[in-house]
Amino acid sequence: MKRELIVTHPGASGAQERTVSVEGPLEDGMFRFTIDGQPRLVDARAVRPGTWSIVLDGKNYLVDLDKRPALQGKVAASVGASETVLFVEDAAQRKLAVAAKPEGQARGEILRAPIAGKVVKVLVEVGAVVPPGTAVLVLEAMKMENELISERGGTVKVVHKQAGQAVDTGDTLIELS
Repeated sequence: MKRELIVTHPGASGAQERTVSVEGPLEDGMFRFTIDGQPRLVDARAVRPGTWSIVLDGKNYLVDLDKRPALQGKVAASVGASETVLFVEDAAQRKLAVAAKPEGQARGEILRAPIAGKVVKVLVEVGAVVPPGTAVLVLEAMKMENELISERGGTVKVVHKQAGQAVDTGDTLIELS
């Protein structure tokens, strides 16, 4: 069985998106992973639901994949003491969603701070699909909380500012594609 996925994960320079193809289990119990066109042969065995023993390049890893309801469709991936949250989409479903958008509908935008202030709350996460007219961030300026609204909508590509950070007029806050 072969599946193609789009995996988005946070990085030091913003979110990174990877195309991942998973084929297997193959005859010998191995799996073939292709990440951004680079094939890798992986020995992966389920230890219990959500936990896998993986041998990659001669090294053994115990990987926990946790689909917590609070993560809203994301997966917490843990290896040892380190954990990262991944947004995993089926590539075919994403293509269908993109194709379903009306042709004339604008897609993507860059939201900038209309006034200097402080970010109170970020209402979206990287990978989230935002319909036009949706509030994406709350900005406090002059003791007033203001919701910033996405006019065109799209998929959240990068969140540049987090709650508690000060912003100047014109600072880039969120990028949608």
